[in-house]
Amino acid sequence: MTDSRSYWENYYRENPDPNGESPFARFVSGFISAEDKMYELGCGNGRDSVFFGRLGVEIIGFDQCEGELRYLNTQNKLPNIRFEAADFTRLGVKPRVNRIYSRFTLHSVSEEKEKDTLDWCFGNLEDKGLLFIEIRSVLDDLCGKGDKVGDNEYVTTHYRRFVVFADFVQRIEEAGFSILYKIESKGLARYGSDDPVVIRVVAQRP
Repeated sequence: MTDSRSYWENYYRENPDPNGESPFARFVSGFISAEDKMYELGCGNGRDSVFFGRLGVEIIGFDQCEGELRYLNTQNKLPNIRFEAADFTRLGVKPRVNRIYSRFTLHSVSEEKEKDTLDWCFGNLEDKGLLFIEIRSVLDDLCGKGDKVGDNEYVTTHYRRFVVFADFVQRIEEAGFSILYKIESKGLARYGSDDPVVIRVVAQRP
């Protein structure tokens, strides 16, 4: 079972406000400018979307937690930020942008849906557009904990799929992208006492 929507709806009901950008968003800020147009896939409570928007980026954050997105659209005062309720694996045709951002979202869906999303990103990025991904690795301490529901797939409070670095990079390349940057490490996504092993990739549509 890969649908953890009810978990996240409850989580964002208790944590509705953007509370500071992630380390990955700060890393990605070095690749963007105020003229960029960006999609965030699975924006949650919007903390990274708001961060990019405050830098002048025109951004739409997609997420399935409709109540949270209604709240964010009510609270948001910047005209270059918008939130839309949608399943990021089934967005359909959208206007092309030159930046797409995915943090801790592709490991929340099956490998098949991940591949569909990578294909969608390739089709909805402009030429030379950039794709930014951060995702949990099979080397993460959480891998193996909870109920096993598939290959490297486990459910604790919610579903997670842990990925093999080389295989993931290969799937991105098979979608048509060129890899500009890749790393697998601890120390990149610390949150309190949690220091997961994550994979970061910056890929470009040729």
